[in-house]
Amino acid sequence: MKLLTLGLVMAHLFASSQEPLHFVDCNDPILDEISRPLSQEEIQDPGIQRLFDAMLTLAKGEQGDQRKSLLVGLAAPQVGKSLRVILVDVTADGKGGVSGPKLYVNPEILEISEETEEWYEGCYSTGDVKGIVRRPSRVKIQALDRDGNTVVETHTGYVARIFQHEIDHLNGIRFPDRVPDEERLHIVKTHEIPAYRNQLGWRTWKVTIPKKGWKEHAGSGS
Repeated sequence: MKLLTLGLVMAHLFASSQEPLHFVDCNDPILDEISRPLSQEEIQDPGIQRLFDAMLTLAKGEQGDQRKSLLVGLAAPQVGKSLRVILVDVTADGKGGVSGPKLYVNPEILEISEETEEWYEGCYSTGDVKGIVRRPSRVKIQALDRDGNTVVETHTGYVARIFQHEIDHLNGIRFPDRVPDEERLHIVKTHEIPAYRNQLGWRTWKVTIPKKGWKEHAGSGS
């Protein structure tokens, strides 16, 4: 009898449950783990393919309301799967413009630019905590698509930031870990998002939170 790998076991369990994916709690330990890559065999498994579809369905469903935080990227650990799979909307502009995410398996960053830029970031795994993060402004990435084919792409600006943010998730890192001080780590309520995002309120936001307290705050649902 052929033994199933951990990834295939997870996929079969997911496939048999028939339950839609949901975001794990902000304090779930899976968000602090290093995720494992998928083999070519695992990528082709029907259960894993259904997982890909479920992630895409979840992401697209979260892109409909411009008044809320828009989902421009998603990592498998955020939905309880410790696998190196991410989604990135490569059309996102940081001001609410989206058109649908693409799937990347086992993504890795091959090159980064010396040039960096600051921009705000939010996350479904940090609750209402957002903040300002400085990152390289250009990245070259390599990954596999859902058919196991190698993909190499170069992205700049906001999309380059999304790739870095999502790949961080696969290594147990969330964006507040990269914020240097609490003056750049903010609490932003849902009704304040348009002002924070579209009116560049993030540049001068006054409601801050200490770095040591953000996980507890996010997990409390405050």
